[in-house]
Amino acid sequence: MELLLILLIVLLLAHGFAEICRLLRLPRVVGQIMVGIILGTPFVSSWVLTNENMEIITSLADIGIILLFFFVGLEINLLEFEKNARESLKISLLNTSIPFILGIALSLSFGLPKVTALLIGVALSVSAQSISIDFLEEMKMLKSRVGQLIITAGTVDDLIELILVSVVLAMLHTAIGGTSIILLLGSILLFIVLVLIARAFLIPKALKYFEQSKNETSLFTGGLIITLIMAVFSEKLGLGSLIGALIGGVLVRQILVARGTKQGIVQTERMTSIMRTISFGFLVPIFFVWVGLNTNLSGIIDNLWFTLAITVIAFVGTIGGTVLGVLWSKGSRHEGYIVGWGVNPKGDVELVIASLALQKGIISSSIFSSIIFMAFVTTLVSPIVFRWLVKNYSTRESASTVSQVKALHAKKS
Repeated sequence: MELLLILLIVLLLAHGFAEICRLLRLPRVVGQIMVGIILGTPFVSSWVLTNENMEIITSLADIGIILLFFFVGLEINLLEFEKNARESLKISLLNTSIPFILGIALSLSFGLPKVTALLIGVALSVSAQSISIDFLEEMKMLKSRVGQLIITAGTVDDLIELILVSVVLAMLHTAIGGTSIILLLGSILLFIVLVLIARAFLIPKALKYFEQSKNETSLFTGGLIITLIMAVFSEKLGLGSLIGALIGGVLVRQILVARGTKQGIVQTERMTSIMRTISFGFLVPIFFVWVGLNTNLSGIIDNLWFTLAITVIAFVGTIGGTVLGVLWSKGSRHEGYIVGWGVNPKGDVELVIASLALQKGIISSSIFSSIIFMAFVTTLVSPIVFRWLVKNYSTRESASTVSQVKALHAKKS
């Protein structure tokens, strides 16, 4: 089947299923993965997909991954640390470390290799809290205590995720290239030096150059070029291109915002908006369809107990760790549940890590499918429970306010 027709079918179905999920108030990624699973069934795939078409879809998905990591980097806001920093650090420390440790322990108990166990631990510890932020905005709760906790805890989670993902990606790349640990550490140190030099001298000058045309498209192109250069450098150093793409997004955002001007903030928001449109309107949906195409349903059944176990850990580890963190910070248990369910969805970075590991032969198709099942279920269930908890929380807050007002009036009378 012709390539253009294949792209038409993939994008049409991905958009259609995503819109159905949106109407059902579910994350779009659920629908896009479902499209891939449907297209991956033997009857449909034999009619629609050829080896040549799959290679092209895989290439587009790889580009989508790089743009996704650039977007994730643009979304990381270091200034959010100033808000509830101590409280958010406690929450993030527990809701990432608990599922991380439990995931590694479970994987080792099933006899999986150490690298695979580490990868699964990371996949269980990262989150996609942007889903809950959309709901908070819809419910006008972004400025509430719970809303601020989710945002700031999500920012800390992003940084912990940045460190964990960078380590795992470097290890995945090393596992294929056969690079020694000493050489890997040397590459990391050299990359850090290059990042510091770029942050201090090169990137600020490059951004000013692209700003001269006073065209937001030119600035976006400049940011993308900077990110691709960072990706190429990290790739050549043996660390993989995604680390460079992620760091590139972080640096571009921080340099623009660090100017302390309204223009810098507006430029960052516009660049992020353009990247969101290009990525999530075209290439990222293809990546999620690719994820569905490579999901082996029979592999999930064959590893049913392991699949169910990591899914339970994803829920219990993240939500339980968050509740403990909120209680540690003198918050209420109900607030802990809201924040926990808010940061629980898994739907982006962990799928990228699993996909790379599958391509490089680090994990089997059945383990990959188990991770996809875990991400699919958490992404499907978490927003539903989160929405219910937020509504219940709002009702409690309103009732508490009314009671306080009545008590105040009674005292005055």
